[in-house]
Amino acid sequence: MLPLPFGIYVHFPWCSFRCPYCDFAVTTSRPIPGERYATAVVEEIRRRAPAFSGRRCATLFLGGGTPSLWEPAAMARVVEAARALGLAPGAEVTLEANPESADTARAEAWRRAGVNRVSIGVQSFDPGVLHKLGRRHGTADAERAIREVAAVIPNVSVDLIHGGRRSSAETARADAERLVALPVTHVSSYALTLDAEVLAEDVPFARLARQGKLTFPEDDEVLAQGRAVAEVLAGAGFRRYEISNFARPGFESRHNLLYWRSEDYLGAGAGAVGCVRSGGGAVRWTNHREVEPWLAAVDAGELPSASEEQLGPSELANERIMLSLRTAQGLDAAVLGPARRAEVEALVRAGLAELEGGRLRLTAAGMDVHSAVAERLFETG
Repeated sequence: MLPLPFGIYVHFPWCSFRCPYCDFAVTTSRPIPGERYATAVVEEIRRRAPAFSGRRCATLFLGGGTPSLWEPAAMARVVEAARALGLAPGAEVTLEANPESADTARAEAWRRAGVNRVSIGVQSFDPGVLHKLGRRHGTADAERAIREVAAVIPNVSVDLIHGGRRSSAETARADAERLVALPVTHVSSYALTLDAEVLAEDVPFARLARQGKLTFPEDDEVLAQGRAVAEVLAGAGFRRYEISNFARPGFESRHNLLYWRSEDYLGAGAGAVGCVRSGGGAVRWTNHREVEPWLAAVDAGELPSASEEQLGPSELANERIMLSLRTAQGLDAAVLGPARRAEVEALVRAGLAELEGGRLRLTAAGMDVHSAVAERLFETG
């Protein structure tokens, strides 16, 4: 059996401004040391590569932050580092972009650097929703960016956010309807998350909501908005292949599928996370979130991990359950064993899951309560 491939995720933390709901590792400091950062990223990839020895890099994802602010020549160096680890010509290379830094000239430069998929952070086409999300672009900016990039790099994904202030099922539906009329192959549709247990850091929206200074739609309204988006996308030929992700046939995100299939990924850059399995366990590392400590560690010849987590067989099994049930493919029910057969049957009777061909898949209703369903199937003890 051939060793499983792995993906490389590179985090570029610089943004033009910080959105008030964002808990990613980002900075607005200037100037951006793009070339120095690329040199350090390539060095970190080189140092972490032995843990993936004998395996092939299958995908590269340049995320952020706003990596569309990075010089294309610097991106090209990172692509070449991935090529040295087996990334094949034509393999998926994704770049995240904001509408303000995405246009024809940039797209042409990205393509020359090796990028063949672009994910644009639109979030909404509604001016009121965009304003309340703290976004700086307008509807026309978003449509222009999508059309110009797609004319050069035809594989364009768009991010949408529902559940923000001034949002409703009507605005969510209108966003999806506007989107399917554009040259888009993939959509990621997320509910705005302000749960302190989920966020990596306390963001302004979460603090203001706790203080009662901002109000957001209730859970039932957020679910209705998500269903409206899903309904429009399904009607336009997009397949829901993961809870928050929809694609035209053949345009699923290959990199993100690595995560959902519990495969390994090499994370590099400030704030990046990586995971590599060995034997029956795994090591997951999280890099320093701040640029300077990350750079200092790389310059000192060290791995720039801020923390490492050892995962045992039980933890990996529960993670596999959680991630597999996010997908349309679902979970091989055989991994659950007879002890949880009664729980599986109860989920099927409740209309939250379906069992077919030995695979357990969540229904649309089950996906709405995915975390609670998955936890019912976890190994304990």
